[in-house]
Amino acid sequence: MSAKLRAIRPMNFPDLMPSAANDFGQKPVAKWIAPTSLMVDGTYQRDLSERSIRLIRRTIETFRWNRYKPPIVVQTGPATLHVIDGQHTAIIAATLKIPEILILIVGADSVDERARAFVGHNLDRIKVTPFDIYRALLASGDPDAVDVDNVCKRAGVRIRLISPSSAIAEGDTAALGLVRRLVKKRGVIPARKVLQCLVKAKRAPITGAEILAAERIICEERTDIDLDVLTAAIRVEGAEGLAKAHVRAKSEGQAIWREVANRWLRRIDRSDAA
Repeated sequence: MSAKLRAIRPMNFPDLMPSAANDFGQKPVAKWIAPTSLMVDGTYQRDLSERSIRLIRRTIETFRWNRYKPPIVVQTGPATLHVIDGQHTAIIAATLKIPEILILIVGADSVDERARAFVGHNLDRIKVTPFDIYRALLASGDPDAVDVDNVCKRAGVRIRLISPSSAIAEGDTAALGLVRRLVKKRGVIPARKVLQCLVKAKRAPITGAEILAAERIICEERTDIDLDVLTAAIRVEGAEGLAKAHVRAKSEGQAIWREVANRWLRRIDRSDAA
């Protein structure tokens, strides 16, 4: 068995009183039906927001059955089916003219019970983080994710979640979004130079402001800069310089990364003038 595969095992929670099997309610029933036969109860269901419309548009272009999650539905009459969770999926299927979709029919006789079920489906779930999505894209061989991974490995950067209690090493960063944007916008070689400069400067962790500041200097303002000189300036400034940049940027209403870049450049210019 692969080291990354985990078998499903029961967990022991001696402090909990589990629900009894006879309290679980009716088992869900799977059924294939026309998506246009489903109804949405506006008493507890939200209207479609702009974000919902964007999700629907995006999924219409990328729909695959291996990404499909059956809508959760209740039967409120002999031929009436109300969607508790998954109205977007039903709308997408209807728009794609898919004649039948798989649904799961659950028991919820009253509007109150259906509303509680709706809340449960939307609250009792673990939200997928950008880190989870990145790891999944990397495992799928997504070219952009692979580029990011290769750049980080060559630069000595480790993308990870960082909490106040985390042990942080040089090159650690939680700025996944900025690293992905950097690689996409600048390309793998300039992105590696930016990140490697910060790693060699022993930044721990590498912050988003530092990534943006190094990118602006290396890729736009001083494209011919000696990276060793910039690295030395960043190392001398260190965490203290970053903290001072935060204070000044806040007092002057300026972007933090801009003040960080200014501090680094001022230090370099002073050294050149000496």
